[in-house]
Amino acid sequence: MAADVTHLLGQNLLEGPALAVSREFGLMATQGARTYQSREFGVQVGVDDHDRVTWVMLHFNGDYGFRPYRGAIPGRGGTIARRSSLWASLGRPTQSSDPNRTNVAGAADEWVFPWFVMHAQYADDGEMLLRLTLAR
Repeated sequence: MAADVTHLLGQNLLEGPALAVSREFGLMATQGARTYQSREFGVQVGVDDHDRVTWVMLHFNGDYGFRPYRGAIPGRGGTIARRSSLWASLGRPTQSSDPNRTNVAGAADEWVFPWFVMHAQYADDGEMLLRLTLAR
């Protein structure tokens, strides 16, 4: 996958460059929901009433029937789906939670970039990346 999924954010999924990215990933509409998904590529996309992309979720561990996302991690996050690798590539997150310290369910980090926000959710071990959610 060569497409940068952050370029979908705010774009009409059914037009122009966003449509090309949608086709590259083979995104299919989810019945009864305002989402599109490609279980094969580990990508899920939410749209508003005007088909503008509001969020993109990348699955990394095969959860919910999705195969692991194989592309580059947005924001120059590299390709290794581990918390330590994300911190090494992206620096300290803007926000971070660790259930061992805060009693909040699941470790999570959030990085704020000029054109999007990226939220990472980790497995119970606090290291393996489960999902990334990208939003504006």
